[in-house]
Amino acid sequence: MKYIVSSSVRSQILVCLSQGPKTMTELRSETGQTSSALSHNLSNLEKKKITTKNGERYFLTSLGEIITVNLLENIKTTTAISKFKKLWSNHDLSSIPPHLLKRIGNLHNSTLIESESRELFKIYNTYEKILNESKYIKGISPIFRCNYIDIYQKVIEKGTKVELILTQDIANHTLESVSNTEMEFLKNSISQDMIKIWVIPEIKVAFTVTDKYLSLGLFLEDGTYDNSKDLISDDYDAVNWGNQLFEYHKNQAIPFTL
Repeated sequence: MKYIVSSSVRSQILVCLSQGPKTMTELRSETGQTSSALSHNLSNLEKKKITTKNGERYFLTSLGEIITVNLLENIKTTTAISKFKKLWSNHDLSSIPPHLLKRIGNLHNSTLIESESRELFKIYNTYEKILNESKYIKGISPIFRCNYIDIYQKVIEKGTKVELILTQDIANHTLESVSNTEMEFLKNSISQDMIKIWVIPEIKVAFTVTDKYLSLGLFLEDGTYDNSKDLISDDYDAVNWGNQLFEYHKNQAIPFTL
């Protein structure tokens, strides 16, 4: 790996070949490198049994495939860290388990939405759009927002199934805030398996994952929730990462009953 990452040309060659066999012309076109630079590095890669050639086309060997998979993962991780440095810095990551922190590269193809205090509706509107477009919703909420009760009621009425993990404080606060009509709706939704709720003592991450999207927010190190930043992604790897984060915390939560 050290040999590969020490050269941008070698890294480019392996990334290109990870998509399938390529001719010299195709490699030159996709990397923007000269034929001499490519030939020199391909010769060295072949000596190290990382690439091979059949006719006019270059391939990855089995060893080359192993190295390239790890190279791509390293590139994604580096991208996710540098691209979203504002989100990771000065924020509490304690509720993201180590095995998912190692795969933070799955979030590389995301967008960080930022808003000033006077335009928090920017994040709220994006979040509402995500919920309205979803077939199922899984969420973790250690923060209370009364307008979310109305949003979730609307999506459930449309047939969207919802799974929520709440802290005990948020569960209590929610029950104290709902009207009698909303309480009846909640009871009916639970009995019909349209909504499932779990309770967890404490958690320092707020996120929602659906069949299409991931929305991720974090707490600052001082314990306050950062309303000004929200990571949004419709990438398959990011959604899969979010589903695993939800299942991790669900396994530590207890079912909620009225």
